[in-house]
Amino acid sequence: MPEEDPTFLYELARNSEELKLIEYLTGSEKPIIRYRAAEILGGLASSKSDDARERVLRALLRTARHDENDSVRASAIDAIYLRDEDSLGQLIADLAGERIDDVPDWVGIDRTTDWLEAEYPEFRMLAAAALGRIGDERAIPDLLGACTDSDLRVRTRAVRACGTIADPRAVDVLEGRLEDRSEQVRRAAATALAEIGTEDALEALAPAARSSTESVQVIAVGELGRFGNLEPVPILVDSLEDPSELVRRTAARSLLELLANAPPDRSHELREAVSDELSQGDTTSLVEQLGAILAGNAPQYVRRNGTWLLGRIADDEHREDVQEWLLRALDDSDEITAKFAMTGLVQLGDPSLESRLRRLVRDEPDGSATKRRAEFVLERVKSSPSREAVTNSVEFTYVSDPADYTRKKRGEPSDLRDE
Repeated sequence: MPEEDPTFLYELARNSEELKLIEYLTGSEKPIIRYRAAEILGGLASSKSDDARERVLRALLRTARHDENDSVRASAIDAIYLRDEDSLGQLIADLAGERIDDVPDWVGIDRTTDWLEAEYPEFRMLAAAALGRIGDERAIPDLLGACTDSDLRVRTRAVRACGTIADPRAVDVLEGRLEDRSEQVRRAAATALAEIGTEDALEALAPAARSSTESVQVIAVGELGRFGNLEPVPILVDSLEDPSELVRRTAARSLLELLANAPPDRSHELREAVSDELSQGDTTSLVEQLGAILAGNAPQYVRRNGTWLLGRIADDEHREDVQEWLLRALDDSDEITAKFAMTGLVQLGDPSLESRLRRLVRDEPDGSATKRRAEFVLERVKSSPSREAVTNSVEFTYVSDPADYTRKKRGEPSDLRDE
């Protein structure tokens, strides 16, 4: 069969002859053969052999860098994207002008932004990603145009680049991408707005947090926790009453992220604002969601903030549920999480806790951390201290909230007062 007809390559693909395909990719004199070989390698299931996978990626990267035909290079870039998107980072580094061992000829282009006008979307995708990597705000006008590119990959990379550069001029265009037909782009736009982090960016995310489309809501609500300031609190509190279970769970998680992301100098202010906002409404949903989050395999910072918050939002209606979760947290492997649980239980000041604590002390093996913690709480519950006394007791609480723990580790003064 003549080499000019690329159909024979599909037979090689059916037989999983990757090495033969690589030979045609790198050695054929016919651009159509190299083009089809790259295309087929992109769609071919990756070999189970690490060495074979690495060979294919090396050949594709070499083709993308040095082939003399633009369509072949574009096909190789697309194949890399399909097989291992992370490997595109090497080509992006080329275009960003970073030091590499094997410099391709096209690195000498006058401006990376010129590639945003390239015929092939694969080139435009690389350009958008490289501009984000370079981080020059002068590229923003060109990137904003790429945010509406017809190719999904280009739009996604351009939107991400706008977030990386974090230029407020991108807010309006990114807001429009929150309604993109692709969820991938919508998610990237929400993340980019959160990275910009201005008041305008928050205002752009707010309507999306109340969108009639659940996927858009979840993306927006999920990103609001990245702000680390007071502005998203009312939106997140409202989202706790959303009809969607997924939105409610995301809002609860975002509240915990918000607490974790607060700057040290504003941490106390933000925590008090969250507590005040929550105390003015029904906390049923939040108690349920925090319980579900803590029941899962949550990371340490989530357990710490979730346990702290549970201790602050308990009321008569939810007292028993909150007690249950705080009692479970006494067994947490993280000492600080357990201390927040101890503080919360004593602050509840409920005599009904005594019998449950006695059972816990009885059933736990001698010398266990959980037994020690339960005994500690039991002594203070029996004496029924006031909430204010417990909060101000350095000897008992050690720390009153996660921010105090951070300050103590740094050797900074705590907000607590030894009275």
